[in-house]
Amino acid sequence: MLYCLYTDDEHNSRHNLIVELMEMHNKEVIPKTPVNVSYSLSLFSIDGVDEKDNILRISAFATLYFTCLFRVVEADVPLVAHFDGTISYFLPLQIAIPCPFNFKDFPFDVHTCDLRLESWSHPGSAINLTILEDAVSTLFYHRENSQWEVQSFKVNRTVVEYEDYTTTQFITLSYRIQIKRTVKEYTVRFVAPSVITSLLILLCFLIPPLSGGRMVLCSVVILGLLLQLFHLNQTVPIHGSDAPFMAQFLTFSVFLAVFAAVESVVSMNLSSWGTLSGSGNNNSNAPKDGEELVAQPKPNLFLMQLARIIDLVCFVVFTVIFAIGGGIILNP
Repeated sequence: MLYCLYTDDEHNSRHNLIVELMEMHNKEVIPKTPVNVSYSLSLFSIDGVDEKDNILRISAFATLYFTCLFRVVEADVPLVAHFDGTISYFLPLQIAIPCPFNFKDFPFDVHTCDLRLESWSHPGSAINLTILEDAVSTLFYHRENSQWEVQSFKVNRTVVEYEDYTTTQFITLSYRIQIKRTVKEYTVRFVAPSVITSLLILLCFLIPPLSGGRMVLCSVVILGLLLQLFHLNQTVPIHGSDAPFMAQFLTFSVFLAVFAAVESVVSMNLSSWGTLSGSGNNNSNAPKDGEELVAQPKPNLFLMQLARIIDLVCFVVFTVIFAIGGGIILNP
């Protein structure tokens, strides 16, 4: 620690005053009660949101004003003493706030977290905790976060009475912060890929049944939806009653993709189901010398038309389902 020696008259006067005051002051004696303490908390920034552990991390700046010369000289905190006995206390803070997040509307979710400030050892008759009225705004120094937007930051003062032998009042300052997730980033990461992958299911019904690429597309869509679910689970919890609607949409899309794969198998079998044509009396179908008669399958036109009708019906039904589901996602 660096100590500087001053010999000017102003320093000597301050030194003599402090020594004289501290000789008459007992640190163990609480000053005249109640001590009026004005408190203000300014929000600097949102440092992070732990969705898994339900913790909101913020940086803030606390300001306290009270009247007393109690331990001003020996304090290890940045206190400022004024001539009228008012003490200013400025303290930067990094706070982890437990917060019950609700991800049902993810990525359009809004969360409300509460922070309580109170004295557990001193009642209101000893420490009168009040809100600093001179604070212009608790969001005056706030820095914007790329993923979270602060919608409000409010404080409320409450007095709670406990009745034992005497009625005791404890004062609490309750800060409530409301944050909203910014949609731009998560639209690119979740909403757009999920909707596009799900819409690929419709293409399964437009590909001809006898085409081999139909089953390949259905398989790729199912795999893509499962990867989207895994990515979503790595970002926010998808279990419990507050599971995101996006997870429900992806899960439902997986079942629709499986149904599309099953329907594709049925449609392929109907289209390839035919009758074996024999040699008959048609000389044009008679085998030539040295050639072996091979029965060729002849597709049934009725079954082929039935398969295409089923495909079109499924296409229309799935289009309506995705239109309703997409509307709910984009307008929660």
